[in-house]
Amino acid sequence: MLLIFATKRSANGYRKYLLIDTESRQFAREPRHWLTREDFAEVSAADLRRLQEQAETAHFERVDYLG
Repeated sequence: MLLIFATKRSANGYRKYLLIDTESRQFAREPRHWLTREDFAEVSAADLRRLQEQAETAHFERVDYLG
């Protein structure tokens, strides 16, 4: 299952992403393809950081791109 999270847009229009693939036990900070608003859950930056820390603690492998 692919879980996709993103922060709200910053003043410059940027978002931060976190994609977690629970089947392959991998996570990435960048999507491979363009995402629409319906593709992800919007979370705060602190929550996104916490999710990444939990993935690292659970020994998920970090990769460059997912999706």
